[in-house]
Amino acid sequence: MDAVKIETDRYKMIIVSEFGPRVAFWGAPDGDNLLYWDRGAVSNGEWFLHGGHRVWITRPMADESPDSYLADNMPCQVEIKDNFARVESPAHPLFHISRGMEFELMTEDSLTVRNYIVNRGLMLYSGGVWSPTCVKPDNVVITVDLGQDDVTWDIVKIIVPRIFAGNTVLLNDPQVTFSETQMIVKPAGVLTKRCVCAPKGRISLLDVKSGLRFTKTSAYLAGARYPLDGCNVAVFVGADNWMAEMETYGAEQPVSPGNRIENTEVWTLASR
Repeated sequence: MDAVKIETDRYKMIIVSEFGPRVAFWGAPDGDNLLYWDRGAVSNGEWFLHGGHRVWITRPMADESPDSYLADNMPCQVEIKDNFARVESPAHPLFHISRGMEFELMTEDSLTVRNYIVNRGLMLYSGGVWSPTCVKPDNVVITVDLGQDDVTWDIVKIIVPRIFAGNTVLLNDPQVTFSETQMIVKPAGVLTKRCVCAPKGRISLLDVKSGLRFTKTSAYLAGARYPLDGCNVAVFVGADNWMAEMETYGAEQPVSPGNRIENTEVWTLASR
């Protein structure tokens, strides 16, 4: 499988370029993969989940429409130089959208991940960059930081998609609890999804076994249009704990021909 490896003393990342783009591995250099990865296990027509980290697209008023995910099965272009790598898919023949990821090393335990789409067509497109990361759900705790700093008026908005894609989600879910500063999800095999307006843009996973904490941070743009009535972060837990997801959303906006929009995340891997 064609891939690019990025490695420091603190983390290892493997980015698939044979199809995708996808991040297939994320973890300590000598440790286990924190990501769920099972190539070909789940599919929907010509689309395969595979797992890992991928680039999806949110469409206004149409969660998970076909152009959100179709298709990322073609070989990607790869560019590597110094502390930078880019992996980009060909444009989809119908939607004329390319998906890509750029990676730039920051420190020994962090790097920038720019998730983006490019409009390769002749007509206007619109949407937002959706950045879901499939993770192993056993013996982990996922947290989303709530609230804002240095404000006099603060609300917390949490959206529960109760019915989607044939699924039904519980409102009273014991997997989901709260502190004064965080939403806390401890996956226990019950399908759930929680979408959050989280101005701090920070979602973390603590792997209890290794003591490693994986954090994704994505800047929140006040006043911008985000999916599901303003949510920029989400957590998903699959039935029977087959996987979980840490998701961030970029602002939805027009994409004129030849231009791109992105959702930039900072990934950090550190001890708890």
